[in-house]
Amino acid sequence: MKKIIALALVCVLCLSLLVACSSDNGSGEKAKATIILVDKDEKEYKYEIEFTDGSSLRDALHEAGLIDDDEYSAMFIQNIDGHVANVEEDGCTWMPQDTERKQIMGTFDEITVKAGDTIYLQYYVVPDFD
Repeated sequence: MKKIIALALVCVLCLSLLVACSSDNGSGEKAKATIILVDKDEKEYKYEIEFTDGSSLRDALHEAGLIDDDEYSAMFIQNIDGHVANVEEDGCTWMPQDTERKQIMGTFDEITVKAGDTIYLQYYVVPDFD
């Protein structure tokens, strides 16, 4: 009898561990947010995107199809839906900003996008870039 109880307890513990390890930190649910790309001429391009809630900005842009696999794996995201900010040639990049147009600190991998967010991606000339 003790062996059956011990075996049942081991099975329950194993299943609990399996469930805990297979769950992710986010909800995994699809969410919607707004990305507003502001090009070098200050023209705005608005995108309503669908992505996995709690994704990084890089992941959300890729999931929404605004960046391709090459941009996704690059150190700097330069081409967003055909709009280019070439950091290597021109010293320009995309600066993430909140709804008040203040810079969001962190990289595209560190910034988390949640349902209902609005993020501006401002074309930005890096000062003293050489």
